[in-house]
Amino acid sequence: MVRIKPNKRFPKDVENLQDNLEPHYDNIDNIVERVIQPKVSNNQFKYFEACQFKIKGIWSLYNRIQILDNHYKKYLSLCISKNVIRKLKLRGNSDCYFYFPFYEALEFENLLGQGKACLDCFSKAIGSMYGESPNNIDKLLSVLEGKKDDKVNKIIEPLRKAKEKLRGSIIDPKKGRKGIRDLISHRERIDIFFTIRPDAKEKRYILSEGALLNFKHPEIDKFPNYLVKEISAKIWSLLFGIIENCFSAQFK
Repeated sequence: MVRIKPNKRFPKDVENLQDNLEPHYDNIDNIVERVIQPKVSNNQFKYFEACQFKIKGIWSLYNRIQILDNHYKKYLSLCISKNVIRKLKLRGNSDCYFYFPFYEALEFENLLGQGKACLDCFSKAIGSMYGESPNNIDKLLSVLEGKKDDKVNKIIEPLRKAKEKLRGSIIDPKKGRKGIRDLISHRERIDIFFTIRPDAKEKRYILSEGALLNFKHPEIDKFPNYLVKEISAKIWSLLFGIIENCFSAQFK
């Protein structure tokens, strides 16, 4: 659970601005600042602090994507109701039109990049507790698999499960395929769109529930859900769970 905690030392109007500008997440902030920092070196702490910063960034981007998705859907619905849909910059043909939501695409790309960076910092943070410096989740698992203690036993299995669920988004899937984060980081822009389908029988247009990831891309794996807001929610939820649970298990 994420909660913004107001600082009681400030007047209410200052608190309101502080909540918007300085998000405070009890679950992560308390363990990083009050539990971990006194127990690790400065060189180790920089990785835990980076995780703390990046997971807040992912939460902000996730919320921004939800807001933008709703705004674009409202905008397109209005264009349909006002019968000006053909004046938009659309791709496709009379069977199905595609609308590219620029700002939502930009934030989705940012979330994918920040998600991978967060996972890499997390790997270094946990790895540093065992005298190692793994820079990705696979290398961290290799380090942990060579250790035998109760803390590792509590961490390793949830990590394996989360890693599999993140395949295809911020972690590359099986050989010969690409994660969408890798594609947009090195070669392509993110291919997302709203679909607008003419229904000749009902004489109306049918708008997609939200922005969709192009599931026909030849290099990406199949997803259980191609809605951008659902993929974003999954990435946020899995990363937050990894960090909160593993940090707690490591320092309990």
